[in-house]
Amino acid sequence: TGLPDAEPVSLQGLSRYQVNTQLLNSLIEGSESERLYARQRAAGALPYGAFGELFWQEQEQEMSELAGRVRELRAAAESWEIALEVGGVTLNGWLPQVQDSGLLRWRPGILNFNDGLTLWLEHLVYCSMGGTGSSRMLGRKESEWHFPPLAPAAAKQQLAGYVDGYRQGMCAPLLLTASGGAWLKACFDEKAGAVLRDDATLKKARGKLLLSWQGNYQVDGEGTDPYLQRLLRTLDSNSEQEMAVQAERWLLPLLVHNS
Repeated sequence: TGLPDAEPVSLQGLSRYQVNTQLLNSLIEGSESERLYARQRAAGALPYGAFGELFWQEQEQEMSELAGRVRELRAAAESWEIALEVGGVTLNGWLPQVQDSGLLRWRPGILNFNDGLTLWLEHLVYCSMGGTGSSRMLGRKESEWHFPPLAPAAAKQQLAGYVDGYRQGMCAPLLLTASGGAWLKACFDEKAGAVLRDDATLKKARGKLLLSWQGNYQVDGEGTDPYLQRLLRTLDSNSEQEMAVQAERWLLPLLVHNS
């Protein structure tokens, strides 16, 4: 007797992201997606049978839209060698894919604060080295981070603050969470470029923080992360406040400069 058909009908999490990354890059480069589809299917990376074909068609349509947005902005690029003295330390490495217009990055998902922070740090390095363009990251559902140029001295000053944060994080964990980011986003007024602290706004923001932490029947909350559980056995008012403080300290510049 054979085993019952237990093949997956969809991909989740990392597997979906990996497939979409390869698909998106292939579409950006103008390669034929049929070859990539055949390789992914042969490798068993797609859902079984017709489900795999439907999944691929859906992803190809969505990634094609994103690839088109990237191609409109993409130009010849080069890598810059990094050698910066910041906050008493030397930053060495390479800044890849630097265009004349600035930095262009993309991800096959809906962009979040992690993506924004990654681009923001690269942007600060780029501007500290004399870059005069904008930095942009594109994602699904027309999500986008965009930072205009900063003067080198201002960029270096901001970068020094994050270097100091890195040092702090090496000694004790910084409670920089997606839940704190949800709180900050709910409090931030784009027109004023500032955090609002009236009772109604703070109540709404706390609700966003709790929803992100606890989740619901559709999405697991951030509080299920085993690493965060080691830091926070239970969520109390002190930890909520700490999340808000850390989010405002490290993520508010992203919202202020995003345009």
